[in-house]
Amino acid sequence: MMETMSLNEIEAKAMAALIKRLQDSDVMIDMSDRYSWTFRKRMERWRVTRFEAEHKADQNYPIVAAASICAKIIREEKVVEITNKTCEFGSGYPSDKHTIDALKDKDKYNMLKPFIRTKWKTLDNIKQRKLFEGDEDG
Repeated sequence: MMETMSLNEIEAKAMAALIKRLQDSDVMIDMSDRYSWTFRKRMERWRVTRFEAEHKADQNYPIVAAASICAKIIREEKVVEITNKTCEFGSGYPSDKHTIDALKDKDKYNMLKPFIRTKWKTLDNIKQRKLFEGDEDG
């Protein structure tokens, strides 16, 4: 049976795998969880304890800011790849009107479905709005 993980858990797992590949490096993480104890517990689940983490680390540490820029570039490349395989859907960010419109369009939604998180507040909001408006197909 496939284990379901939150986005924060998936991120922690990926970070842990990367940290394990580093031998004696210092690690600073821009923490994704609200509380440091929650984040530390997630990382310990993946047997990683050697790191520092704080909110807004990208604003306080140039190396974290550089890593954030690299991650955004890679993300944008992935968005282009998905767009080329499916359809135009905007940026994929929850506040993007083009993304929301694409999710509301049944044909586009079906093309994008393999790339959409099954638990996503943006998608839940769209489904709730459709039910409220009387469109139960969505």
